[in-house]
Amino acid sequence: MAHKSSGSEPRSGFPDLRLFLTQRLAALASADSMRAIREGLLWLVPCLLVSATFLVLSALAQMVGLPVGVVQVLAGLHAEISSILPLLVAASIGYMLAIRHRLPRLPVAFLCLVYVKLAAFLLHDHPNAAATLVLFIAITSPLVNVPIMARLYNRRWTRLAHGDFVGTNVQEAMNLLIPGFVTAMLLTLALLGLGQVPALTEAQLPLALAAPEAPYRSGMLLTVLNSTLWFFGIHGYYALQPVIQILDQAVLSNALDLAAGLAPRYALNSGLLGSFVFIGGSGASLSLALATLLFCKGKGLRLLALASLPISMLNVSEILLFGLPIILNLRLLIPFLAVPTLNLVLAVAAVQAGLVSAATVAMPFNAPVLLNAYVSTGGDMAAVVLQVLLVGLGTLIYAPYIRAIDRAGRQENAIHLRALETTFTRLPEEASLFSHDLVEQAYRTQALRERTLAHIRQISEYTFYLEFQPQVSQISGLCIGCEALLRARDRKGQTQSPGSFLRWLSEAGLMREVDLWVASSAVRQSEAWKTQGFALPISINVTGGTLTSSDYCERLVRILAKARGQVGVEITEEEMVGDVPAIRQAIERIHAIGAKVAIDDFGTGYSSMSYLHQFDVDAIKIDRSFVVAREHAKGALVMDGLLRFCEALQLAIVVEGVETQAQYAALQASSELTIQGWYFCRSISGEQIPEFVRMQGLVTK
Repeated sequence: MAHKSSGSEPRSGFPDLRLFLTQRLAALASADSMRAIREGLLWLVPCLLVSATFLVLSALAQMVGLPVGVVQVLAGLHAEISSILPLLVAASIGYMLAIRHRLPRLPVAFLCLVYVKLAAFLLHDHPNAAATLVLFIAITSPLVNVPIMARLYNRRWTRLAHGDFVGTNVQEAMNLLIPGFVTAMLLTLALLGLGQVPALTEAQLPLALAAPEAPYRSGMLLTVLNSTLWFFGIHGYYALQPVIQILDQAVLSNALDLAAGLAPRYALNSGLLGSFVFIGGSGASLSLALATLLFCKGKGLRLLALASLPISMLNVSEILLFGLPIILNLRLLIPFLAVPTLNLVLAVAAVQAGLVSAATVAMPFNAPVLLNAYVSTGGDMAAVVLQVLLVGLGTLIYAPYIRAIDRAGRQENAIHLRALETTFTRLPEEASLFSHDLVEQAYRTQALRERTLAHIRQISEYTFYLEFQPQVSQISGLCIGCEALLRARDRKGQTQSPGSFLRWLSEAGLMREVDLWVASSAVRQSEAWKTQGFALPISINVTGGTLTSSDYCERLVRILAKARGQVGVEITEEEMVGDVPAIRQAIERIHAIGAKVAIDDFGTGYSSMSYLHQFDVDAIKIDRSFVVAREHAKGALVMDGLLRFCEALQLAIVVEGVETQAQYAALQASSELTIQGWYFCRSISGEQIPEFVRMQGLVTK
């Protein structure tokens, strides 16, 4: 009898919709522009904290009656740091985009900084527009200009310097001159055009958003806008800086009113937002941290909340926002908007009712919780009580949502496999316990960084050199080529195996430099042989990162071109799986200079035969593992099949790792095989290669 569906079974429509929304939001979050804004602005947090410290010290100095000069110096330091905020924003976003587009990072960051100064100068006759547009330009100009620079940077006609006669730093800086000038001119023309639009130059958008005389309307609008920006990972404080500056002025106006014996006029100001609305950071995240500690049973989330508490007391919420995460988390969107909005309504009502003093002392958003409420209101203990009550209320609002996340996590982590009559829980349980342990992750990252630095320091004392392993034709018995192999000696003169240093060079992101060094050394050896009247093709291994980088690929091709086709390239299958169009284009450029391309370790990587048709290669190098496996019946069938396959594609075949007479004799093919391995010769120095070739010819004869 068929089972009837129970009316209590969950409907599939809602999970499907949630998955769809989550995927769409994730795609939006992973966009280059969003990631650049999100990650670039995070770099400004230390600057914000330093600036905030000076302003807190200024306010405390004023309260305890220190000389006016001391107060002004501390406040001036805060103002100076705040004044360069748009410059820092543009530079940080530009730096992130330069990484994405493989451009020189610091020169691009400096150019983005220059664009902000251009904008400030061109808009100086329109202060209302400048208050809004300068920061907007600081955020958006890198998003437009850096991709344009990348396109221009890759054009041959923009290249003013080449690596043949200048260093890398000089080359990168000089080659950005034309892209930088073009983008600066485009920005200038765009701003001059905007200057002719009265609707923009006369607009007072910050005043429209932050109208202190309309505290409920403006306050709720700002609160919701800030939380919405943070939901997408954009730092609301920076994005809304022109508005925040107006609310800072409202605090100063209140101070003047109080000094004149009048009641402060503005309930809505930056002091109220920092002390009573965003308690712990955007979304009133101190309440969220407490709700997680009090109402969540999951160990991982509790550890995360505990780790976030210290900096939440400074109104910094990045650990929770990115670790929980709140970013793009639909389950927390409602309380993330509701808690600060409710805080705003209650705080404004309390100030207007005279229960709490209005803010009259300027305090930064990152002033410590409790202290900010006390100092900004001129020492009103009622403000501290109100702040504590709002934290408690926010904790109760977040509580059911945290419980639901905790409960849903435990339910979703148990997956029942009906066919096996078992439930899969172990891996999800481990993930929920440890994946969000920020302390553990921080220590693990630091340990890896220190190990990498220690190994790189050790490797920095190595002497690198090349050895060459001959490749012999099975038909003629003559040496017809060789492979360049990287070797190293430590400071004691002991030879180090490649496995002991290549891993750390890769971890440090230095493999592209290694590729260029190997290419240059191989070309020099080829030229040295040429002066002796000797020539032999050399193949070198090149990583995918070099081939997919337009800059490094061009430098590699320029180096190989000097050998006039005598130095070719080997690429492993794993490297070819990544950016297929870029790899294909790199192969075309290598062929254009007369050099050959081979696929190394064929049959052992991810691409295997399915990717082979996408690349115009000259040769296949069959890995040693197939030679060893040929000693068994099935292994012999696989090896023979590989040989027939390569013959059908009319590709040259190199068999690696042949060590014994039996292995050599077992290799049979209708076409010519090239043999590489200890059976003929181990890797030897470049000086020994001509003698080996001469002796091999004599033996063959």
